[in-house]
Order: sequence, then structure tokens, then C-alpha cells
Amino acid sequence: MTCILRISAPDIERRVAAVRVQPYRLGRGTAHFKVSDREFEDLPGQVDDALEFLKQHSQELRSVIASGAKGSLDFAVHIPAQGFATRSFPAALVEAAGIAGLGLDLSAYPGDEDDAV
Repeated sequence: MTCILRISAPDIERRVAAVRVQPYRLGRGTAHFKVSDREFEDLPGQVDDALEFLKQHSQELRSVIASGAKGSLDFAVHIPAQGFATRSFPAALVEAAGIAGLGLDLSAYPGDEDDAV
């Protein structure tokens, strides 16, 4: 999975029980939801999947976050083994995540020059 949603709270099991989409992993106060399984090189595809996920589940997620939980969308990409890379999120994603009360994370993993986004 290259984009996941993590929501954390002391009683996370109870909080996510009312959400239609269920986590693929639950434990230690954190629920993990699959948002995208696109390739590391496909950040635009991950963003599209995240926008669709938020479109479908934003209202439910907002209620979980409003109850005191914390959450963020984590996008995974390859970066060049050498050098510098910058990635930006589109305003539509920033807005949708903000409305749901979610942060945005970018996890960058070293890859071959051919793999870098």
C-alpha cells in the first residue's frame, strides 16, 4: 500500500466501530486504512485515490476526528538515492483532508534513479 490513513485515539476500536470502511489493521491505539495501492512512482494516482476515499468517507472520518482522535493520510514515494526532490499536494487534496480534520504526510523511500517520482 502506498497511501494509508492512520487514525489514533486511546479507544480507537470503539471509535471506528461506527465507520463503514473498516481498518486493515487495528491495534496499539491506531487504526490503519488502505487508501491506495498504486505504485510508489504514481503519486498523482495515489492523490486521486485519496480524493475518492475522502469523498466517500469524509463525513464519518470527520466525526471520529471530532471525538478527539488524530489522523493523517500518509503517501509513500521513491526519491532519488542522490540529490533533492520536492513533491506538492494539490489544493483539492489539502482542502478535502482539512475538512475531514486530517493531516498529510509524505514518506520518502530511497529508490533507483529510474524509480524516483
